[in-house]
Amino acid sequence: MLKDLKILNGELSVKFDPLNTRYTVNMTNSDTKLELEYEIDEDDEISIFGNSLDGQDDLVVISVYNDDELMSYYLEINFLESKNVNLEQDYFASLELNSKQEVPKYVAPLIAGVCFLIILFFFAILFKKRKYTK
Repeated sequence: MLKDLKILNGELSVKFDPLNTRYTVNMTNSDTKLELEYEIDEDDEISIFGNSLDGQDDLVVISVYNDDELMSYYLEINFLESKNVNLEQDYFASLELNSKQEVPKYVAPLIAGVCFLIILFFFAILFKKRKYTK
């Protein structure tokens, strides 16, 4: 069983616990191999599988074994891209204003007249006197 594990060129998602066998390693650089620092018992042997990273679905398996038992630890590798999220761009400069198209002068009174007629129509429908027959 591993007593301690440190990733030198990455970061474990949680603090190492010898009883936890699944970890996620976040890496910000494009290394092709995990650099590990570990501590095991004197009579234990260790083998590391899948430590050649290609950037897609990388899984490194660390197996610690002796004559009596075998314990495997699974490290899933995530490559994080560093992005500049505060890009200073002048969005207003990229807008193109076409000032050549002007609205004709008769459009505003036409809209006002149509609105007035619609209001008058609904007023006449709602408040029309009705004759009641007996």
